[in-house]
Amino acid sequence: FIRPGPPGSPYGAVNLLRKSDTAHFLLHYTTVGPHAPPLEDVNPMNGVPDYVDLCAEAHERSFQIEVNLMGFKKPFDDFWVAENGGNHKYDVYLFQFPALGFTTTDWFNGRVLPTVVTFGPYFAINSRLYDYFGKLEGRRYMETTTAHEFLHGIQFAYNARMPGWFMEASATWIESKVYDGGRIDDLDDIPDPDEFDETDAYDYYARQLGIFLDQPDIALDSRVGLHEYAAVIWVFYMAERFDVDIVRQIYEDATTGSYREFGNFLDAFTNHGTTLVEAFKTFTEWNYFTHDRDDGKHYLNGHRFPPVVIHPHDVHDTYPVRVDWDSEAMPEPFSSRYIVFEPTPGIVMDEFAVKVDGADIAPIDMSFLGVTDRAAIQRELDRLDVLGVRGWGARFIVEKRDGTHEVREAFTYQRSQEGQITFNDFGGDIKKITLILINLRPDIEEVVIPGGTFGGAVSYMAGRPPAGTLSTPTLSQERDAGVRIQWQLEDLTDIREVVIVRKQYTSLIETDEPMPFQTAAEVLNAADRNEDGIPDADINIVGRVNATDTYFEDTTIFQDVDIGSASFDPLDTRYFYAVVPVDAVGIMGTPSIDPDGITPTFNPLDFPAAPMQTQLFQSYPNPFNPDVWIPYELGEDASVSVEIYNISGRLVRSLHVGMKKRGQYISKDKAVYWDGRNQLGERATSGVYFYVLKADDYVSMRKMAILK
Repeated sequence: FIRPGPPGSPYGAVNLLRKSDTAHFLLHYTTVGPHAPPLEDVNPMNGVPDYVDLCAEAHERSFQIEVNLMGFKKPFDDFWVAENGGNHKYDVYLFQFPALGFTTTDWFNGRVLPTVVTFGPYFAINSRLYDYFGKLEGRRYMETTTAHEFLHGIQFAYNARMPGWFMEASATWIESKVYDGGRIDDLDDIPDPDEFDETDAYDYYARQLGIFLDQPDIALDSRVGLHEYAAVIWVFYMAERFDVDIVRQIYEDATTGSYREFGNFLDAFTNHGTTLVEAFKTFTEWNYFTHDRDDGKHYLNGHRFPPVVIHPHDVHDTYPVRVDWDSEAMPEPFSSRYIVFEPTPGIVMDEFAVKVDGADIAPIDMSFLGVTDRAAIQRELDRLDVLGVRGWGARFIVEKRDGTHEVREAFTYQRSQEGQITFNDFGGDIKKITLILINLRPDIEEVVIPGGTFGGAVSYMAGRPPAGTLSTPTLSQERDAGVRIQWQLEDLTDIREVVIVRKQYTSLIETDEPMPFQTAAEVLNAADRNEDGIPDADINIVGRVNATDTYFEDTTIFQDVDIGSASFDPLDTRYFYAVVPVDAVGIMGTPSIDPDGITPTFNPLDFPAAPMQTQLFQSYPNPFNPDVWIPYELGEDASVSVEIYNISGRLVRSLHVGMKKRGQYISKDKAVYWDGRNQLGERATSGVYFYVLKADDYVSMRKMAILK
C-alpha cells in the first residue's frame, strides 16, 4: 500500500519530485533518470513536458466524459489519508514499469464487507510509452489507458469486489466511449467532444476481440490469460442493444454485493424488459454476425470485428451425424459453440432435423429419490423455471438461397434437456444452417444425480427424421392407477424407440379452455409462451419404450402439480400426450397426438396425508399482498427456520420458528407466517421471491410472488 517514492515502496527507488496540477488531478513525475518522460516542452511551452500535459488532458477528458456526461460516481478522494500526495486531488504517478498503467489504493473508506469493499484510488501511467510504440501511437495508448484506468477508480467507489472480469471488460469498453475517433453518429447519445484526429479506440480492440471470438466456448467470466479483457464484446453488446447506461446500472446493483451466477446482471436485464438467459442467447447470435457476416443490424462496428471461429470438425455435410461431448469437451459455463450443417452435394431433403440433447436435470420419476436428492434436484428445477440459468440453449441461423436469413430457436424440455427443430427443403431453399449451442449454466457444471453430481454432457444429431409412423394414441385410467397410453405400429421403418411426451394444463379460472398440442412441432421441444427466453415447464418426456411396444403407463401424474397448495383441485389438471418415433441416432420423427387429453382421478392414498418425510409446500396465497403463509410437513422432530430471498439471491428476511414435532403445518394457524416486510421492517417490493425451509439437515426452496 506504499505509494511510489517513499522508502520501502514496492515500486523501488522512484523519486517523483515534480508536480503538475489540473482541476481534479495532481500528476507526479521526474525530469531525471530512467523514470523521466520525454522532456519535449513545445505544445504548450509551459515548463511542463508535453508528455505530462497530454497525460493531464487525458485524465480531465476521462473525468468529464465518464463522470459528468455518463453519470458514473466520482472516485473517492484521499483527503483523510496521511500520505495523500500533497492534497485531496486524484494522484497520477508517471514512472517506468512493465505495463501501460494501473490503478490501486493505499486506504479503505471503512466499507469492508465479505462481498463489498470501497476505497479511493491512485493511478499510474507508464512514463516511457513512446519508447515502446513511437510518439504517435504512444500518445494513443496513453489516452486509452487513461480512460481505462480512471474507470477502475470509479469502480472502487461502487464495489471493488464486483466481478473482476467485468471490471476489466467494462474498463476496456470505456476506452471507445472516451475516444471514439471523433464520430458524431456513434449511437450512444453522449455529447462528447468529437475532435479532428481523435484517437479511435476501436483500432486497438482486434486482439481482445480475437481472443474471445477465436474461442467462443470459453466461459464468459473466465480470467485465464487476457480473456477478461476480451469479454469487452459482452459490454459492447449490452450497451448497443440496450443503452450505454446499463453499465452504470450494473455497478449500482453491485454496491450491495457481488453475487454468483451473474446475479448482478439479473436486475439490470429485468429493468430492460428481458432476462439474463435471453440476453446471453441473443449475444451469441450477435457474435455470429461479425466480420464478413456483418449485416448492419447488430454491432455498430461489427465489420471491424474478427469473425467468430467455427471448428473444422463442426462443419457437416454427410448425414445422419451425431456428436457427443463430455464435460471436458462441451462448451464451458455461459459460452457457446457454432456448428454448421451444409447440404450433401446434389441432395435436397424435404425434411432435415437437428436435435440437441443435454444431460438430464431431473429424472422422469422423482418419487424414488431420497429427501436430500429430491431437494437438490428440485432446487435445480426451480432455478431453471424462474431464471433459466440451467441446461442448454439452441439457436439456428438459417441461410436461404436468396441471400436472406432467419433465426429460429429450439427450447429444451426442462427435465431431459432435449429439443428438436425440423427444417423443410434443406439443400433447396435452405443453403446452410448454423446451430449455436449455448451452455446456460453460469457456473461449474454439476448435474445432480442420485447420490451426488457429475460434470454434465451434451450431444447433437442431425439428418432425416425416421420415416416410421404410429397411430393416434388413446388414453385411459383404471382403478386410480396411472394414465395408460396405447397406440399401434403403422410403419416400423427406422424406429429404434418410442418416447412419450406429456403436456400438463392447469386451469386457473373456470372459463379456461384446455390447450392440447397444436402442431407436431410443438411436441418436439418446450415452449416459451411469454418470450422471456426461459423454457416453460409443462412439456416433458415422461416415458421411453422399445420400438415394438404399443403401450405405456404414466405413473408420474400429479408429480408436476403442487398438491400441497391450498388451491389444489385435481379437476383443474388435464394431461395431453403424444407418442414419437425415434431413430438410432436419437432424431425424433412425426409425433402422433392425442387430441382430447385426460383429467386423471387423484387418489390421496398415492400421496399420503401423514408425512413420511419432510417437505415444503407452495405458499398461499400466491401471488400475495401483503402477507403470506408457508406450509410444510416434518417427517421427524426438527429445528425449523425459513429464509426469504429476492430474485438476485439477497436475504430479505429470516424467520426463526424453533423446535417442531413430526407432523403437518399446513393451515394458517400452523404454517410459517411472513408479513411481507424485510429485516428493517420495510415492505418488500413487487417481484419473485424464494423461500427456503431449513429443518435440521433438510433444505428445500420454492418461489412465490408479491403483486401490488
